[in-house]
Amino acid sequence: MNSAFRILYECDQYRLYSIYENVYLKNIHRSESDNDIIVASVYGDPDSGLISFGNDYVAIAGCGITIHFLNGDEGYEIGTEADNVFWTEGIYQSGEDDFNYVRFTAYTDDGSIRVHRLNVFDRKIEVL
Repeated sequence: MNSAFRILYECDQYRLYSIYENVYLKNIHRSESDNDIIVASVYGDPDSGLISFGNDYVAIAGCGITIHFLNGDEGYEIGTEADNVFWTEGIYQSGEDDFNYVRFTAYTDDGSIRVHRLNVFDRKIEVL
């Protein structure tokens, strides 16, 4: 197995994996690898990823946050601009939140590492 291949997350239907900086989504009920779709390219390799509780979207941490909605090819990135990089780690969903939130750790403006929460649909981030 290639040492650059990493499984970021897996559920009953999907496997989210990376090869170096590229992140792919595989429907594990299909055997052909050409059905895998690329959902993101993350500068410096992804740190972690998840598939939402309801299988609605993929969220990836690393250089910023990348969101990819599974009902189409749309998505967005936050904190990946060269003049505004936001390094993130350990993305997860909490049972305390609605399905539209993800949490992750990142530095705050004062240099502290804190847990942040992103509302995936309105793109608002709060520090917890």
